[in-house]
Amino acid sequence: MKYLENRVYMGIFGFLDPIRAVIESWIIHIGATVPPWSALFLLIVSLIVSSITGLINRLLLDMEEIEKKSAEMKEHQERKKKAMETADKKLWIKVKREEDRFMDLQKDIMIKRMLPSFITMGPFIFFFTTLRSAFQHQPNFDMNYYCTEGIKKCDPTSSNVREGALVVLPYKMHNLPLIGGWFSPYANNPNLSVAGFGFWYFLSAIMVSTLIQRLFGINITGMQNPGQPGGGLR
Repeated sequence: MKYLENRVYMGIFGFLDPIRAVIESWIIHIGATVPPWSALFLLIVSLIVSSITGLINRLLLDMEEIEKKSAEMKEHQERKKKAMETADKKLWIKVKREEDRFMDLQKDIMIKRMLPSFITMGPFIFFFTTLRSAFQHQPNFDMNYYCTEGIKKCDPTSSNVREGALVVLPYKMHNLPLIGGWFSPYANNPNLSVAGFGFWYFLSAIMVSTLIQRLFGINITGMQNPGQPGGGLR
């Protein structure tokens, strides 16, 4: 999977390799890839990325229009549900007459909600590929118990070492069912666990998302929330 991701990246952004190398070297140079700074660094990055995404949504989306259309669609769904529950033929006929219009309305809202993603997709792929690569160097792999013990020679493609570790968790997570595979034992204390880029960025994004959504009057699904001052995306 990683091989395929790298091939896609090289095909699209290969010409940006000099820029990627400079960014990667700078992140490593300032010590942002090793604890405790790695956890704080990704938290700040997730805050910046969420802010940019929120700002783009606010600038590109007509939130009043989306709120109005969303309210109409909600009313239509309620009428449809009522018609099915009460077997009201007149109401059902009315609902079916409106069905095509509301299908078009739903498609229109979906397309508009996707517009910001089309704009940010390319830059974000480049940025996160570069960022993730910065955390794949020896100091990060040395934190992993399997690497320290010499098992599988610290091969990043092995089943035990998925990616370089960047945060030490004060718990033993690697033996938990289902999610234990996301973690590895910490080299200096196998009773603790280490997490890599994917897990910690995902957790950081969750931590800051509520704050950013309230700040910009939006939330993650991109629909209006009439209860928020000034409107917002629901």
